[in-house]
Amino acid sequence: MSYYTKVLTLLLSAEIVMGSCYTKLECSLLGDLVEMAMKHKSPDKGCQCPSRTTIPGFQSMLSQPQTPGDKGVIKFDKVVINIQNGYNPTTGIFTALVAGVYQFSYTVMSQAGKHLVVYLSQNNVKQQMTWLKGSSFETGTANNILNLKKGDQVAVKSEGSYTIHSDSTNLYSSFSGYLIAQ
Repeated sequence: MSYYTKVLTLLLSAEIVMGSCYTKLECSLLGDLVEMAMKHKSPDKGCQCPSRTTIPGFQSMLSQPQTPGDKGVIKFDKVVINIQNGYNPTTGIFTALVAGVYQFSYTVMSQAGKHLVVYLSQNNVKQQMTWLKGSSFETGTANNILNLKKGDQVAVKSEGSYTIHSDSTNLYSSFSGYLIAQ
């Protein structure tokens, strides 16, 4: 019988005997069983529950307008959070320190009445494009789920020589990503 089958059996057994003991004791025991199941340790991997300090993730904002040039990386320079330092605000590139499935999101704002075409790049390969053109400022957002190997790089790039709008008081443009599964 596998570990998780045993835990499930214990949890179901605890549910069956509910009402036979004091409520505080029942909840305490059931809570302890669930906590033990979540903190199960394997001999080779240690604790299997990722913590908020071990899951790679970042959120960065653009604090001023930027014109990176054709295929240039947009450097979102104001870092809000950067767990494990996978995002480099100097280069605008996120490098996967851990292999796994990641969720990435970006929002960009065009200059008033101007074109703006950007795309998410994984190892210099276009993943998804956002195209904006209007009579006023426009925003576009993209969300992507990517399967990355350790060392893979992800960035938001410009398709053409366009200006991405933002300023230090109104941070209109942003880039974020985090590990969702290993």
